[in-house]
Amino acid sequence: MSGENQPSILDQLDAVVPLARFDAFPKLPSTYKARSESRGFFTLLVALIALLLVLNDIGEYIWGWPDYEFSIDSQGQSQLNVNVDVVVNMPCQYLSVDLRDVVGDRLFLSNAFRREGTHFDIGQATTLKEHAKALSARQAISQSRKSRGLFSWFRRAEPEFRPTYNHEKDGSACRIYGSLQVKKVTANLHITTLGHGYNSHIHVEHNKMNLSHVISEFSFGPYFPDISQPLDYSVEIAKDPFMVYQYFLHVVPTTYIAPRSRPLETNQYSVTHYTRKLEHNEGVPGIFFKFDLDPMVISIHQRTTSLVQFIIRCVGVIGGVFTCAQYFVRVAIRAADAVSGADTTPGIVAAEATGVKRKWAGGQLRVRSTAQNSTNVVRQGPGWVVEGSSSPYASYANTPASGGFTGQSPYPYSPYLSAPPLTSSASVPPTPGTGVGLGFGGAAFGPPPSGRGHKQGKSVNISRSVSGGLSSPFAVPSPLMSPAVGPPPSGKKDD
Repeated sequence: MSGENQPSILDQLDAVVPLARFDAFPKLPSTYKARSESRGFFTLLVALIALLLVLNDIGEYIWGWPDYEFSIDSQGQSQLNVNVDVVVNMPCQYLSVDLRDVVGDRLFLSNAFRREGTHFDIGQATTLKEHAKALSARQAISQSRKSRGLFSWFRRAEPEFRPTYNHEKDGSACRIYGSLQVKKVTANLHITTLGHGYNSHIHVEHNKMNLSHVISEFSFGPYFPDISQPLDYSVEIAKDPFMVYQYFLHVVPTTYIAPRSRPLETNQYSVTHYTRKLEHNEGVPGIFFKFDLDPMVISIHQRTTSLVQFIIRCVGVIGGVFTCAQYFVRVAIRAADAVSGADTTPGIVAAEATGVKRKWAGGQLRVRSTAQNSTNVVRQGPGWVVEGSSSPYASYANTPASGGFTGQSPYPYSPYLSAPPLTSSASVPPTPGTGVGLGFGGAAFGPPPSGRGHKQGKSVNISRSVSGGLSSPFAVPSPLMSPAVGPPPSGKKDD
């Protein structure tokens, strides 16, 4: 039992310093809170701002952001893949595809690439100026995940290049496409007409020369159809037979590193385009792709936030926005009070919530004046009432202090108390002030006695009268009782 009655540590601390003084989150009753439509609209506005900021964190958690790093190309690869898919508005028998590099090697690629007859169709192709879309790191990473996904082994193997649209063996246009492995040096890939610029036993007539072309694919490194390159789906229309189209490409090796996937090594490039009309015997008409490789390597890391970081950032954003909005409202209210004056409503005073709240969070409570809540009790007539109150129900237990009740009843208060015998006029009358002060207008009622024999907790004082019988302070001396009304004799039953 002694262990159960032993006070806890919190009780001991509360005895030294009340823990309520450290309460930084005091609860305010709803009756003291005032709401308005303007503050409700402001709350919705703050919630909208917090939502927009959270959407930014959601985007970073799902898609992430690229982080770029530059370094020297130390891979030491000597070969490079070139992916080409071009449609020229001339029959395949009149075209020649060749490549020359700085080493001096010359490759005749007419049989290295596939050539198929078709019809010249622009389709969705646009001019190069309108189609200056660079390589997207997000597209490369998406394609890398798709090719290395969980179900990649169950997918049907698809060809690298789509089949030729409207394929005809001797069509008016020629589609040249395929992948070729070349030396990793500066080189020039060109598509020309036979008999112009190179010795050939075939000479194409000038009225049959039309170098209008559509570039569907031109890339370096691993072939990914879903990755957009600067030259993809670009078109050029030739208005003269002797036209020269020159594309100067600057190739940069690029490595994409996505979370939970292997690095993707590819290449991206920038392009500069020149078009020139030639005079007769002035140059070689054709389509020229001159590419140069950069010794630098770009590493793109796709960064994302973890789930824990995402939750912490969302909680911080929401809490910070609402906290700043709360301080803004307080400053605005105080500024308005300073301009228009404080509230002069009677009975409204400023009261502090707690010391901690005032120090760290600020804020004041608007409560009623303590002067109106005073409970000073003063004596008024035979009873006790609350000071400053004019209500007849201002006494304790809501009993009237005056008026409304008749005089004292001549009958005993309780039928279980024996009636005292008749006392003479010389008997000692009831002493005023020996009862309980409940506010009744009788002389036997008053404040509880302050004598030594008074015990706390007893509300009724039953004392022995001079005549020896018990009397209640609520009763008065009764008149002479007749034998018919007196108590029945003990030990006998009524007939």
